[in-house]
Amino acid sequence: MKLQILLLVLLGSLFLTQGCEKNDDEVNEIITTENMILVGTEQDNGLSVEMYVEEELKVGLNKIYFKLDDNVTEAQITHKPMMYMTGMKHSCPYSNPGSTPNEDGLFESEVVFIMASGEMGSWDDTVSVQNMDANSTHTVVFDDLSVSETNMKKNLVSLDADSNQVIYIVTLNGLENPEVGTNEFTITVHKKASMMSFPEVADISLTVEPRMPDMGHGSDGNINPVYTENGKYEGSVVFSMTGYWTIDFDFVMGGEDMGTIQYEVNF
Repeated sequence: MKLQILLLVLLGSLFLTQGCEKNDDEVNEIITTENMILVGTEQDNGLSVEMYVEEELKVGLNKIYFKLDDNVTEAQITHKPMMYMTGMKHSCPYSNPGSTPNEDGLFESEVVFIMASGEMGSWDDTVSVQNMDANSTHTVVFDDLSVSETNMKKNLVSLDADSNQVIYIVTLNGLENPEVGTNEFTITVHKKASMMSFPEVADISLTVEPRMPDMGHGSDGNINPVYTENGKYEGSVVFSMTGYWTIDFDFVMGGEDMGTIQYEVNF
């Protein structure tokens, strides 16, 4: 009898442990969602689409996530960010999500906003969903998106082989809260083909040079940005002390100098 009681106690402890582990997983999943910002929820013909971001939308590189109904496991999602201004409209660089959600059940995409919303105009995002599970198509619009200014977007103007002016959209991301030491950053580079088309540029060589003009010195240990994907170049810059810094990025394509863009950081 004592052996039977001991076995029952051990089995009860095992079930209790497994139950606790399951609850921990559920809590972690909820925390992951709650730490994100819900931009809005739109519905079309019974399908609910939610837009999430990790931080408030801003000029520069933004991670955007779409969540569909829980029963949707595969979908083809395309979206089109659009800025509406008086008498004109334009889009910006962006990428579409993959056909399957990530481990949190979210479809990931990226948008490089090239201007802030406000008096000059407003952004919206038209999202089209082809639900592969139900073989249905849906369209929703997230309108009046709030996009804040960062002063991290620059235009690099160059000339092609026929001496035609070419505009490249450049943004610096990751240095919003600089600190002494090594700071990782991402540069995005896209060509302005038209008001609606901004293809990525993947064949540029970049060098970075931080300087402290007031002190007359730079820093060592900087890593030049290298291309990764979707128009993104990743590198790092070293700040040896607090204060006012300039960061020069030199652009070279096919052995030809395209020009230099300078950013300012003060902390």
